[in-house]
Amino acid sequence: MSDHDGHGGVHDSGHSEGHGHSGSGHGASADSRQVAVFILILAIVAVAVIAILASGLPLQITLAALLVLAAVVLVHPNIAQFREYERGVLFRFGKFQNVVGPGWVLYFSGIDTFVRVDLRTQILDIHPQEVITQDNVKIKIDAIIYYKVVDAKKSVIEIKDVVESIGHLLKAQLRTVTGRMLLEEILEKTEEINTNLFNVIKEVESKWGLVALRVEISSIELPQGLQIAMEKRREAGEYKEKMETEARAKGLSIEILDKSLRGMSDKTVAYLYLDVLKRVAEGKSTKIIFPLELSRLVNLISEKSGWKKGEYDDIAKTLVQAYQQEQKQALEKTGEKPEEKKVKDKKIR
Repeated sequence: MSDHDGHGGVHDSGHSEGHGHSGSGHGASADSRQVAVFILILAIVAVAVIAILASGLPLQITLAALLVLAAVVLVHPNIAQFREYERGVLFRFGKFQNVVGPGWVLYFSGIDTFVRVDLRTQILDIHPQEVITQDNVKIKIDAIIYYKVVDAKKSVIEIKDVVESIGHLLKAQLRTVTGRMLLEEILEKTEEINTNLFNVIKEVESKWGLVALRVEISSIELPQGLQIAMEKRREAGEYKEKMETEARAKGLSIEILDKSLRGMSDKTVAYLYLDVLKRVAEGKSTKIIFPLELSRLVNLISEKSGWKKGEYDDIAKTLVQAYQQEQKQALEKTGEKPEEKKVKDKKIR
């Protein structure tokens, strides 16, 4: 009995398993059993031949007995083991007999053949395909399909090689679909392409005895120059979005401040203004520029708010004293005296 591997199945010798799965341990045990059975049969035949020749039977009977022994040698029984996830499509004299497995299966060498089929989920990686988009851009697309065989008989009889056939079908459909799309559409609609490829496999899965589980685009390779240009465009878009977000945040902040100020009285605004000036003067800055001359500012606020001028005089004095103190400390750090500073200022004038 021979074991064909046209469908990614396992050779009976056990050197490889279907769809790329290793089975060296199973193969070694199968080889040992084959050798042991063959040696046992040869021993039995040798004993039978010697017994026939020594019996002194007529020549015709002796020849007939030898022919029967030769037939037993050529068509001797054998045993094959199929694991839980394996099935064997058995042929006798070249005609489909039945699907066998899992477990131990008795077959006859010389008249029986079978194909071992793996029922586990398989992964088929379609090597990167160079396609041309509708806008004449050459790109490479890599796709992966997950599938499993559910009908061992159909996967062997209806199609010569399931793996190769799936690969050719996906490649052809991938070129067709991407050729009708622009590059930007391909990059944005990968899920749509996945669905299209998946539906193509679904159309033949019943006939081929398999089930498609998932198809997905694993990578899209762009020309180097185009990839750099698209990266720059992406960065520009992100920067633009960042600036627009910051602008909206600033606008919102100004709007909130405006609403808050509208609800304040003139007295409150004037006080906050002077308080800010006071804090600026108390800071570490050695140079402070006031937006208005203090006395003029005091008079202006006094007129609009109705407050007494004495209240603002105290604040103004505090501001001037803080400013003078900061100036004095700055001069001491530079080693200059206030008088020397005044002389320098006069010379400059």
